[in-house]
Amino acid sequence: MVPDTVRTAGERLTVRHILSLAAFLVIIYGVTRELDVVIGATVGLAVLEAVAVLRETPSVADRWIQLGIGGFVSLASVGWLAYELTVTANSSGPAWFPVLMFLGGVYFLADARNDTRGKYTGSTADEMSSSDVMLVLNHTHLITEELKTGPKTIDELAESCDLTISRVEEAVEIASDEGLIYQVTSEGPDDTVRYALDESQLGGIAFIRSNGKRLAQRVLEPFRS
Repeated sequence: MVPDTVRTAGERLTVRHILSLAAFLVIIYGVTRELDVVIGATVGLAVLEAVAVLRETPSVADRWIQLGIGGFVSLASVGWLAYELTVTANSSGPAWFPVLMFLGGVYFLADARNDTRGKYTGSTADEMSSSDVMLVLNHTHLITEELKTGPKTIDELAESCDLTISRVEEAVEIASDEGLIYQVTSEGPDDTVRYALDESQLGGIAFIRSNGKRLAQRVLEPFRS
């Protein structure tokens, strides 16, 4: 895993990329003239780049990334809160923000714990990880936009949406369960199976009705026993 991570870091952190980050920090200092702001931005960029490198490394599982993010955010928020309550006790620092960050870190840790225990199998929408849920919702959006032009087969959707067959089948299965997409069989000797869009299920209210419950269940899932 370590050699793969080092290789990915070398491919991502090119000289040009590092110089662009340095230029960004210089601009921040030129605008703010505050060294503390530059240090904070540097730490933030370092964390974002580290997460990006890990996500681009095939041998690193998402749950370990979540554990790392959750641990870092939790510890950093505790340190920030302690700083606000002691060093800047006489100022009106935003003490609520590190508390909010700590809760976010705890959520990442709880979510990663469930993933590590094998609670999320990815077989259904309710068992997917947070990133998988958002990915499927994005794929479903692409497919529904394409189906507005008329019924299509799985192969046609995969080609037009630039997705793999398995990704299209996954999104179509979930959307079909919600009634957003339904199956039609064209007349003819081949009996080709196509999928059509139920446009009555479109719109903000319909989206909330079909996806709001699923998203709420997924958000609360890490804290269930």
